[in-house]
Amino acid sequence: MPRPPFAKRLLDWYGKAQRDLPWRHQRDPWAIWVSEIMLQQTRVDVVRRHYPEFLARFPGPADLAQATDDELLAAWRGLGYYRRAKLLREGAQAVVTTHKGRVPNTLKGLMELPGVGEYTAGAIASIAFGRAVTAVDGNVERVAARHRAIEGNVKRQPAAQQIREVVEGWLPDQQPGDFNQALMELGAVICTPRTPSCQHCPVADDCEARARDATDEFPQLPQRRRAVDLVSRAVLVPVSRGRVLAMRIPDDEVNAGQIDLPGPGVLEAIDSPGDLQGALERRFGVQFRIGGVVTTVLHSITHHRIRLIVHQAECSRGPGPNLMAVRPDDARLPWTTTARKAFSQAALFLAARE
Repeated sequence: MPRPPFAKRLLDWYGKAQRDLPWRHQRDPWAIWVSEIMLQQTRVDVVRRHYPEFLARFPGPADLAQATDDELLAAWRGLGYYRRAKLLREGAQAVVTTHKGRVPNTLKGLMELPGVGEYTAGAIASIAFGRAVTAVDGNVERVAARHRAIEGNVKRQPAAQQIREVVEGWLPDQQPGDFNQALMELGAVICTPRTPSCQHCPVADDCEARARDATDEFPQLPQRRRAVDLVSRAVLVPVSRGRVLAMRIPDDEVNAGQIDLPGPGVLEAIDSPGDLQGALERRFGVQFRIGGVVTTVLHSITHHRIRLIVHQAECSRGPGPNLMAVRPDDARLPWTTTARKAFSQAALFLAARE
């Protein structure tokens, strides 16, 4: 008996095995767009926790278009890579001003929106509007590269084009959105980067990498940059009525627009408290008296593993042009992850100072 087409085998499996994820319960293009942006470089379990609340806060493009920076960044808290949130807002603003508040229903229209690339546009167009277009992400690249044993760096030509042609050949005219999601699902839960579960794969029978016993050789990816260990420092400066001194991160630094503990910058290595004092005085124009260590925070960002040492400190004067006195527990403020970790670990110190 002839083997069923790739798409049929995959869709039959997806219909039975797909995970129950909140963004799969609807075809609203805005809701799908939000989910796709959140899922970029963020684990599904993290997105699953934050997605419903964000969508309830911003149920349509017009709602996000008018959000302030603080409202946006506070709502995005915990998802990381905050530039995605700002690009999503820019895209929402373009929908409001250019498309009368309605998300475009064509691939071309979607790709003209800020922050929407070829993959995101393909996902929205196929899932929300039933357009027969591909959506090739890292999971899809891995499935295609293994199934067809595609040689070469999948992020560059000609391998990238080969993968696109393979996926386009698989794409059915009916249920293109389900097919794209099924292909991503296969890469996420079966055809995983390490130790894929080939015995449970619905399309394993004609997988070339499996036939060669070479699944670990595909896909071929560029070598990753090694993470750099970095020691950074900041200060915790309590002021009156349970408030602490904080800074707004400038636009040209990592985590721009968020609120952080006073410091030279989370990616600035500082060797000693004396160096920290000088850096703070240059940055803020006021004198700090640096005390002992309150807590140490471990965090990863971009290609760095950071050990942030937080010192208690006093300041020669109160808030100025670059400092503000705020409450650490103010949920409206977009505190950085490192600051929130520091507050959690230094709770007893803060309570003693109130």
